[in-house]
Amino acid sequence: MPPKYRTRAVDAEIPFEIQDALWQLFTILKQSQKPIDYLHVFELSIEPKTQRQTIHHRQEVPKYKKTVHITLTTTKPMHRTIWIIEEADYGMMLFQSDY
Repeated sequence: MPPKYRTRAVDAEIPFEIQDALWQLFTILKQSQKPIDYLHVFELSIEPKTQRQTIHHRQEVPKYKKTVHITLTTTKPMHRTIWIIEEADYGMMLFQSDY
């Protein structure tokens, strides 16, 4: 697995517990041997009834969409959109505004 990086903005605003969950979802898809796009979009929201973190993971080509709900233990759920861009020799987690 190539090295994983994140922008300063992501590091400052997104708790490690959420960053780790996003990398895990990305890695699971990558290891599934399914074709993957270079750009992955993670839309974070809060499940109203349970206050769990909802993560909508998607890519455009080929189409992929998965929604998971996780219970956070060290931080509160949040609303944000985060990208992971995969290059040949590394992965980068960033906000759209960082691009």
